[in-house]
Amino acid sequence: MRRSVKIIIPLLVVMAGYGYKAKAQMPVGEMRLNLLYNYSKPQGSFSNDMISKGSPRGGKGELMYGISRTLAAGLQVGFQDYYQKYPRAVYPTNKSEDISAVLTNSVQTTPIIAKVLFSPLGNQRLIVQPYVSAGAGLNLINYRQYLGQFESNDASAGFVAQAGAGIQIPLGGLSSSGIMLGVNYNYAPYSKFGFKNLNTLDFQAGVFLPLR
Repeated sequence: MRRSVKIIIPLLVVMAGYGYKAKAQMPVGEMRLNLLYNYSKPQGSFSNDMISKGSPRGGKGELMYGISRTLAAGLQVGFQDYYQKYPRAVYPTNKSEDISAVLTNSVQTTPIIAKVLFSPLGNQRLIVQPYVSAGAGLNLINYRQYLGQFESNDASAGFVAQAGAGIQIPLGGLSSSGIMLGVNYNYAPYSKFGFKNLNTLDFQAGVFLPLR
């Protein structure tokens, strides 16, 4: 597996360098729909204090408009479900007492982000188009914690900022549809129940489709 990856990646780089006549770049004035599966890994306080396991239960939809061959802007809406159950242990309660119980944390996030996507080689017809992206917006958060028979919950909204990078590959030589692969880092402050943030590192894969 590792040997195959080492072979495939250089091939993609070489193919991009030779400038195949592909249409991965976004035409000016085109609307494009990106549908992405998302795997998310909690970072920082989110991982250390709340949920350490990665979440395979997520996805994103993006509606992007081509401002130029190198720049697109639009809206991203996502959803991610995080869940982890911890073994029975002794935990302190709000009443200055200790309780022996199973602890379960459950978090669902729905980020709504205005974003821009920059393709530095967008003026060239390459079979692989790298991109970088950035955005910011609103993060809708639903949190539940079960400590034995005791439940804590909170529904709130907060700020979220995102930075990402990846590649776009067309399905055919002149196709406006294709595959997207990328990674994002999300900065999401959260100051409830003693937690500091809901930062995540996301890995995504999906398709882009032109809207005519």
